[in-house]
Amino acid sequence: MDVSVIIPVYNTEKYLTSCVDSILQQNDVSLEIILVDDGSTDASPSICDDYAQKYDNIHTLHIQNSGPSTAKNEGLKHAQGNYIALTDSDDRMEPLMLHKMVSAGYEHDADIVCCNYKQIDEQGIVSHLNSTYKQYVLNHEEGFIHFFSKDMIYSQCWTKLYKRKMLDEHHIENDPGLRTDEDFIFNIRAFTHAKTTVIVDEPLYEYTHREGSLAHAYFKKNISQYIDNRIKRVQVTQEAVKNESNSIKDWSTVHIIMYYNELLGKVALFPEYYSDPRIKNILRFIRKNKTILYQHYALCGFSEIGKLLISYLPCSIYMKYRKSKV
Repeated sequence: MDVSVIIPVYNTEKYLTSCVDSILQQNDVSLEIILVDDGSTDASPSICDDYAQKYDNIHTLHIQNSGPSTAKNEGLKHAQGNYIALTDSDDRMEPLMLHKMVSAGYEHDADIVCCNYKQIDEQGIVSHLNSTYKQYVLNHEEGFIHFFSKDMIYSQCWTKLYKRKMLDEHHIENDPGLRTDEDFIFNIRAFTHAKTTVIVDEPLYEYTHREGSLAHAYFKKNISQYIDNRIKRVQVTQEAVKNESNSIKDWSTVHIIMYYNELLGKVALFPEYYSDPRIKNILRFIRKNKTILYQHYALCGFSEIGKLLISYLPCSIYMKYRKSKV
């Protein structure tokens, strides 16, 4: 079997049928679909069961609500395909996505195969149309650098296929219960062991941007845990690259600053956290790596003025500035 498509499902009855149908319509590829109902309270469980009864290559698992990381791990336990796809239940695949990616994976014996995506919001507006329509074969270092710099390789799992043998041999899985940053943490562990990565730079995946999605809603209700998750992301990154080349280490620092900057923008909505020791430590890290910040400030999301302000303003004053920019 070519691919096992694992889909964690939580209260997405509005989108689930469209998602599964787009996978069933994949051309020239053998696959199984593993639906993991993560304790949904809408019609999603019955939709999953209906598919499993109708199609021999669809399997449904029901678990207590534990978050997408745990749901994906349950799916991984049952997967039999040569490659693994991890797909969100409110998105869609283009009809040739898996065929193109699996073919590239087989041709180059790739451990990871990546594609591009297009983004569609709830009003139907399409964005993220930046594909080159070319194919790239990367060695270990090149794959890591492209990943950290977000150069045609993105943090999300749903733009990738993973060789199941690699995942099994190195015991790569998601951290149970993690509800943010889980895709990045899974990916960095995968790229640590990937010898060859192939990019099929076409918009083969259709990402639905929903303001009410779990990822977008989580930080507003759980900002302290969100900060801890982002810090854990950094710790995992630093551990993963400690034996890598200096080039990979520098690009990992770029990536950390990039996502610390994103975190600061979210924390700006919560003035009670401006003096939090974790936020002060984040500013210290960025200032400690000022040379890398100044070299890559635009990629990290800073303006010319912003890179100077974060370098010199006291933490609380800088966070007030960030609030004024939100």
